[in-house]
Amino acid sequence: MWNTAIWRKTWGDQRVLFLSLAALWSVFPAIYIWLSAQISMSAFQEVLLQAIPKEWQRLSGVPFSEVATHAGRVALAFVDPVVVLAATVWGITRGSDAVSGQLERGTMEMVLAQPVRRRAVFLTQAAASTAGAAGLAAVLLAGVWAGISFGPWAGEVDPGRYLPAAANVFGLMVCMAGLSACVSAFDAYRWRTIGVMCGFYVFSLLAKLIGRMSGSLSWVGYLSVFNAYEPQPLVADPAAAWGLLAVYDGVLIGIGLAAYALGTIGFCRRDLPAPL
Repeated sequence: MWNTAIWRKTWGDQRVLFLSLAALWSVFPAIYIWLSAQISMSAFQEVLLQAIPKEWQRLSGVPFSEVATHAGRVALAFVDPVVVLAATVWGITRGSDAVSGQLERGTMEMVLAQPVRRRAVFLTQAAASTAGAAGLAAVLLAGVWAGISFGPWAGEVDPGRYLPAAANVFGLMVCMAGLSACVSAFDAYRWRTIGVMCGFYVFSLLAKLIGRMSGSLSWVGYLSVFNAYEPQPLVADPAAAWGLLAVYDGVLIGIGLAAYALGTIGFCRRDLPAPL
């Protein structure tokens, strides 16, 4: 099932994106912590706990009293768009290239002309995307660790508290990559796969927002995969972090693996369009 040539090709396809996101995540935590430190803790607590309405606490994964600490302020980096959007971009970009991307470029026909099975092509791409996600999560954790250890809050926060949060980022990437690959396996155009996943991303964000803000519609939040992306509670309660992570990543990775399995079946059984 394994093919070294396909593995090298897949890594070559994702190398530029991987290096770009790794460079971004390696420096972002230090910049984020430095900028956050420009606002004194007393001023931050005054704005967060007094100026912002208490009703808005529903939008946060933890009470504002937990956010208004050094550990809580660093945890905000994990819900920053630089992290969430980059993780989503990795998942959608790599997943959409599994089948529809290669069909659109006309390279799938050349790959399948070799003595390889479709299953090997699809699963190798899945393994490479997952390995890349693990590498990026490790880079993000290293960036947070360095930003804390050598930044303005050195000694104020234990960097080890953010390992579960980084693992939650990994789970999100696996989930989005698996769903994207599943859609890609049934499609022939990458732009359409990306469009479907962008719509899913917006729907998930809105579903989580509605679930948090509306008491009568709280059930809507369970329709969002982002309901299982909660790095802030993982940082706020270190004693319960690993138990919560098992639930959150169990949902995210479980969805991703199920989507990969469905995509594998679909790709192996579908008829591929003739090259133009």
